Amino acid sequence: MAILRTYAEVKKLDPTEVEQQLIDACRAGEPCELAWDVPTEPSVKRTIRADILRYLILGGCEECPVDGRGVNLFGGYITGMLDLNFATAKGATLLRYCCFDSQFYAIQTHFEILNLSGSTLKGFNAQGAQINGDVFLHSITATATVSLHSATIGGQLACEGAKLNATKGIALNAQRAQIKGGVFLRKVTTTATVDLNGATIGGQLSCYGAQITTVEDDAISASNVRISGGVFLHPLTQKEKDRVETPFYATGEVRFNGATLGGVYAQQITLVATSSGQTLSLGGATVNGAVRLDGCDSTGEILLAGSRISGRLTCERIKIRNENGHAFNGQAMRVEHSFVWKKVEHTSGGVSLNGAHVAELNDDPDNWPKTDDLFLDGFTYDRIKGTVSTSPARMGWLESGSFFNREFRPQPYFQYAKFLRETGHDGEARRVLETAEGLLRQDRRRRWRDPRDTPGLNDLQWHWKKLVAWADEYSIDPSLKWVIGYGHAPFRVIHTMTSLIGLCWILTAITWHLGQFAPNSAVIQVSQGWETVQDHDNPAKIWSETGGGGADWESFNAFAYAMDVVIPIINFGQTEAWAPSTTRGRWGWWLWWTKWFFGLAGWIVTALGAAAITGIIRRE
Repeated sequence: MAILRTYAEVKKLDPTEVEQQLIDACRAGEPCELAWDVPTEPSVKRTIRADILRYLILGGCEECPVDGRGVNLFGGYITGMLDLNFATAKGATLLRYCCFDSQFYAIQTHFEILNLSGSTLKGFNAQGAQINGDVFLHSITATATVSLHSATIGGQLACEGAKLNATKGIALNAQRAQIKGGVFLRKVTTTATVDLNGATIGGQLSCYGAQITTVEDDAISASNVRISGGVFLHPLTQKEKDRVETPFYATGEVRFNGATLGGVYAQQITLVATSSGQTLSLGGATVNGAVRLDGCDSTGEILLAGSRISGRLTCERIKIRNENGHAFNGQAMRVEHSFVWKKVEHTSGGVSLNGAHVAELNDDPDNWPKTDDLFLDGFTYDRIKGTVSTSPARMGWLESGSFFNREFRPQPYFQYAKFLRETGHDGEARRVLETAEGLLRQDRRRRWRDPRDTPGLNDLQWHWKKLVAWADEYSIDPSLKWVIGYGHAPFRVIHTMTSLIGLCWILTAITWHLGQFAPNSAVIQVSQGWETVQDHDNPAKIWSETGGGGADWESFNAFAYAMDVVIPIINFGQTEAWAPSTTRGRWGWWLWWTKWFFGLAGWIVTALGAAAITGIIRRE
């Protein structure tokens, strides 16, 4: 390529009629309109040599000065490599609907405005270029990388409808670019990566209707990018929607890890993971606005781990699936507003909220995955929107999210109980904690019975563990659960004690009515007064009535006798005065033996109740 500095050098090349037309237009500050379509081959009426075009873009010379408005060419066929490296363009550089048969270089070049809309490029390298105004690449067709690496753009970068046909690698390279306005990739189609890593974008990133289909690479790679105006991947408004044939679609990861964004709006998009396994990644990102995934269809992992979202996170009517890992990963994320999870269609893959925190949980408890696919360990929230309850759906949500590799993690229950107490639902909180304690004990028994969880035990130790587990499951655990609710329902002991007293009372009353009681005194049982009533059906009753030999003896009361038997700290004198007879009938025999059971049960229940009540006093 010849570098032309004077008009005389241009004349030596014998400009063609169309080249002279362009020169005259540039001098006059007028557009040179050769055609309004892109030429597919060189022709006399449309071919312009790259070295003459370069001469004009740089402002010509004193003999042939280009007007301050710059070059404005439509429909030219540019032959040869256009090299503007380290140069400064005069006025605007407008090369619309042109076909470049070789690479276009503009490394470290200074432009006022650059417009290549509608043109066909073999590749465009403007690394480090400085453009004071806008860059328009609408509807371009590029067969190699379009590079704006480290470029500075004072306005917007607009690529609506561009066909970036680089077969692999990077289709659009804007790494570390400084763009004061927005970046518009609406309806872009490409099979390679759009690279925005480390870029700074003062406006929005708009990708309505883009179709990015990579085989192994990222679809959009934008780690550590700063986008003040937010990321818009969703369809246009209804008024503009007719201009978009399909919503945003990407095979390959849409990556914004470590980015700072003004918001993410990804409604009605379709994402398919490739080699990385992720579809949409916001790992460690800071989002100063909302993240909306309404209607998103994701095959792979949506990654929000470690992100900070100051607005609302909405996952409503989304479809998620991943056969090889998490379908939704929100570990350690922070959402300062509401987290909406409703009408989610989950097919496969885990949903993890381990260590996450949200200000408000707005969900449908029935809509979460079941055990083995839901992970809630460490998940916290300040409030839950809607009805607060211990419904089967909410309790099922807690149980599903509390197991990892068969091991029970109680934190989800503790968090929900904490929330219930803070909102005045103390009774529901105790029920939640009781359920958690039951599952903890169940998990402990599982470990005792599973040799994988207790390695190194000999046969004797192993059988002892199994025996202890059996005793706990069928004796200790039911006692703790039904008597005091594992310490979380201490006053349930009153119901247990009442039941024991009632049962003993009934048995005592029947035994007394059938005459199978006797004074609990060896001296009285050999006395003449007692001997005289032995022929009666109920000698104890006759003997103790007024006028009988035992009229001054302790009067019998079946209820007081039952309380004497069951409650160890109360003494009404009934058991000291009366005893069931084992020789007068089977009811007396049964009461004689069962009173030991009632007495032992009374001691156990009283001890458990006292321990539970004092435990609550310590906690409070």
